[in-house]
Amino acid sequence: MIRLAIIPLVLVAAAATAQDHCGTGSANIPDGSSSTVWSIDVPGSDDIIAGITLRTSIDHPWVGDLSLRLTAPDGTTALLLDRPGIPDVGGLGPWGCGGDDLDCTFDDGASSDAEATCSLTSTPVLTGSLAPLQSMDAFVGTDPSGIWTIEIVDHSFIDAGTVQQICLTLDTAPDCNGNGLPDATDIDGGGSNDADDNGVPDECQCQGDTNGDLTVDVVDLLSVLEQWGCSVECTADLDGDSNVNVTDLLAVIASWGSCR
Repeated sequence: MIRLAIIPLVLVAAAATAQDHCGTGSANIPDGSSSTVWSIDVPGSDDIIAGITLRTSIDHPWVGDLSLRLTAPDGTTALLLDRPGIPDVGGLGPWGCGGDDLDCTFDDGASSDAEATCSLTSTPVLTGSLAPLQSMDAFVGTDPSGIWTIEIVDHSFIDAGTVQQICLTLDTAPDCNGNGLPDATDIDGGGSNDADDNGVPDECQCQGDTNGDLTVDVVDLLSVLEQWGCSVECTADLDGDSNVNVTDLLAVIASWGSCR
């Protein structure tokens, strides 16, 4: 097995909650059941994984020789590709997909299976969005921080290859109560309340804190009383119903004390 040093990280914001984590440089894939381990260091995060895809660019003259396995920092693993075309899926022969190269994205939502894909007319033979052999759903809800590895194994002799690039795209989201569900999913599913409609589960907030000092005390109580009946831009409207009233007073009483 060839084990590479951790490859420098390149971060590219793909969307508001998504980032690409890519390595730079290239790595050889020796033939004959040897493997290459491509490592990506994902920086620390307070969020959890809400979605995941893996983009690969690999040069190899016989794709049916290859398997790819993704492993998370916590040891969770998924076999994404295992010698496509073996067993035979449409006249490819006993050695699987015999064409050149991969330039594809492994995505659970893809409509075509990577294992059953092999172009007979174009290169790369695996391209576009392809569903992995094993679902990557096991990574959802986990902490993305740490070293991710992608092991590429060439199971036959004669043909070797090269990893040009592998990118891990992680959609992340807050999970303030640590239950393994993104806060938005938790709220939408009814697992958490969000009385003030700010996208944060109520149990994660200092609900009676009107001045943001993380302590519910007489200052907050007086704020509710001073703004009693307020309906526009009211800092004491703790439940977000556009009316400072008894429910806000009860929220202060219920959460009295330090929220630290």
